[in-house]
Amino acid sequence: MTTWSGENGRSAKPKSEPFWWDDGGKPLPPVETALPSDVDVLIIGAGLTGLSAAGTLAKAGKSVLVLDAAAPGAGASSRNGGMLGGGHRLSIDDLEARFGRATAVALLREAHLDSAAFVKGLIASEGIDCDFAETGRFRGLWRASEYEIAGSELKRLQALVPIEAEMVPRSRQRDEVATDLYAGGIVYPQHGGLNPAKFVKGLLAVASRAGARIQGNRPVTSLARDRAAHVAKTPRGHVRAGAVLAATNGYTPAILNHLRRRIIPVPSFIVAAEPLGTNKIRSLFPKSRIVVESRERHCYYRPSPDGKRIIFGGRAAMFNTPKLSPNARCADFSRKFFRNLAACRSATVGVAAPASLSASYQTLALARDLARDGVLRQPQHHGAMAPYLGDKAALRMLGRPEGETACAQTGFPIRWWHQGSPWFLPIVDVSFRIRDFWNTMHR
Repeated sequence: MTTWSGENGRSAKPKSEPFWWDDGGKPLPPVETALPSDVDVLIIGAGLTGLSAAGTLAKAGKSVLVLDAAAPGAGASSRNGGMLGGGHRLSIDDLEARFGRATAVALLREAHLDSAAFVKGLIASEGIDCDFAETGRFRGLWRASEYEIAGSELKRLQALVPIEAEMVPRSRQRDEVATDLYAGGIVYPQHGGLNPAKFVKGLLAVASRAGARIQGNRPVTSLARDRAAHVAKTPRGHVRAGAVLAATNGYTPAILNHLRRRIIPVPSFIVAAEPLGTNKIRSLFPKSRIVVESRERHCYYRPSPDGKRIIFGGRAAMFNTPKLSPNARCADFSRKFFRNLAACRSATVGVAAPASLSASYQTLALARDLARDGVLRQPQHHGAMAPYLGDKAALRMLGRPEGETACAQTGFPIRWWHQGSPWFLPIVDVSFRIRDFWNTMHR
């Protein structure tokens, strides 16, 4: 995500770094040190999942080494929408049909309650300064026909999981967000927003204080089994580890191809408007809600933590594409949402690179952390689930019963048609756009 800066509505070149890094700081690799010869646990990937797991393992007295191919947190962990909450995409009927009622209910509880509670507790207990605010989330429904269905699904969900939420009819929609695009929606008052760059920086500090050793710009180039241990090689040395946790998610490298074929990386692009002032932002977001929507394109947006900008994201493209394409699409999305916003009618928003990579083709984490060759693979997941599942993976490695998670009761299959490179995403992108066009024409 980048920000365009201009004066009096004139466009300017975009900044070269994500907006969140302006205040949270650019992720930088820790001071380089020699690799230890042996560790109890090697974690590949220093994002939200890996750093959370590192903190839990190090606090338990394990020697932990975390290696990342880039600077810790430089990927999706510090460049996402900064939204904290929960949710599920599959219907309750679908969940129960696939996994049974007990597992379905447990998955819903973890996705809606436990993961967010864990992150909030971590922020509070560790004193992580990340601009967290419990602003609530509004989920806008794209079609009028969705309202009754969503209301029924919410009643059923609340009978299974004690979440706080309420339906908002279209007549009261502008109390939540100043747009008429939706046919009402749902408010989740316990959701909120944060600065993801500050949050991942805080997790890095927590893991380091606990004794974990973290190194950036250290890609693992090979991983082999040597009797009871694993040997990981890097361009600057190798290390033996008793156990390995792969926490690479949408950035899983080719050396872990058996995991890579189970994960579909989907880009999400984010733009940040130039400062509009707190009065303008308050008029657009009367309650400072973060906003998501129900359509396939799945736009999401929110006020910046300082209340002066709009942060707007969406699946402008589901594959790597020239900069101008997602830039134009995101700008077009933002204009449609806030037609009265002069700043969005000029070229004051921009995209330099995908803001995040999600390993989840379905939004809810539905994966089993089975081991192959002794390597624990972290389930695919989204947003708030990342640090939560990192903690769960660590607890399972420690053999503690608190590590039990419903995600371990579901499947994480290899897709035979997925060879590691997501060749099919352009096709999926077109199909989603056709569905969105159809749904818009029949609203």
